[in-house]
Amino acid sequence: MDAIEQLRKIVEDSGEVNSVLGGFEIRVIDPFLFPWYQVFEQLIEIGQEVWIYKRKDKIYIGSKPETT
Repeated sequence: MDAIEQLRKIVEDSGEVNSVLGGFEIRVIDPFLFPWYQVFEQLIEIGQEVWIYKRKDKIYIGSKPETT
């Protein structure tokens, strides 16, 4: 299973996962059911830098490959 499929499996219906320029954009649909820890753990495990932002009243998690 590739990284996006794994993230979609973790998130299920509580968010929406999209691939963006080697990283991911995850829209949090239900912040109470969203598996925050598991998502952050997965992103860090696959070597992604992670940030959180808000757009139009929705929380997003963005990531990109780590830079060294």
